[in-house]
Amino acid sequence: MYTHRASFRIFTFALTITLLLLTSCSTGAPTQVPQTNPTPTATPTKAPQSQPEPTQAPPPSPCEGLSGEIELQVLVGPADTVGLTPKTAGLIPFSVTSSTPPFTISGSGPINYQETLTENWGTYTVNMEMDTTLNGECSDASGEGKLHANLTLSGSQLVEVRSDGFNQDYPWQGTEVRTMEFPLQEGASAQGEGWVCVLHID
Repeated sequence: MYTHRASFRIFTFALTITLLLLTSCSTGAPTQVPQTNPTPTATPTKAPQSQPEPTQAPPPSPCEGLSGEIELQVLVGPADTVGLTPKTAGLIPFSVTSSTPPFTISGSGPINYQETLTENWGTYTVNMEMDTTLNGECSDASGEGKLHANLTLSGSQLVEVRSDGFNQDYPWQGTEVRTMEFPLQEGASAQGEGWVCVLHID
C-alpha cells in the first residue's frame, strides 16, 4: 500500500513538472508575426499649373515721336479774284516733345516771303516777314490721331496793288494766332481767309 501511494505521488509530481515545462516553452517562444505586404499609398498628382499668357503690349501711339512740317501757303491777289492758287510762303518744322500723353508739340521758324501776281489789270504784290511759333498737342483718344495746333505769326506784311489809275498799299504789323486741327495724314490741310496750312509728316 505504501509503495502504491509513493508511486502515485511520483507520477503526479512528474506530470506536474512536465506541464510546467510545456507551459514555459509555449510562453517563452517568440511569437511569429505574420508579414503583410504594405498597401501602396496613392500619391496625389499635382495638376500642371497653367502658365499665364503673355500680355500683348498695346500698339504704339501714332503721336509718339511724331515730327514734320507745317507748310504755310498764302493767296496772292485780290480777295474777289476767282481761281487763285495758294503760294507756299514757308515751312515750319515741329516735333512732339513728350514721350507720354498728352503729347505736346512745338516748333518755330522765320518766314520771309515776296510774291507778285501780274494780271491785265495790274499787279498785286505781297511782302511778308514773320517769326512763327507752333504749339499744341497730338491726341489719339478716338482711335485716330489728331493734331491740334496754334500757329502764332508775329511780324509785318505789306500788300501793294498797282493798276491803271489805282495805287494802294495795305500794311499790317502785329501778332496773329491761327487755330488749326489736322488728322494725322500726310497732306491734310486747314485753311482760313487768305491762307492755307498743309501738314507734312516725316
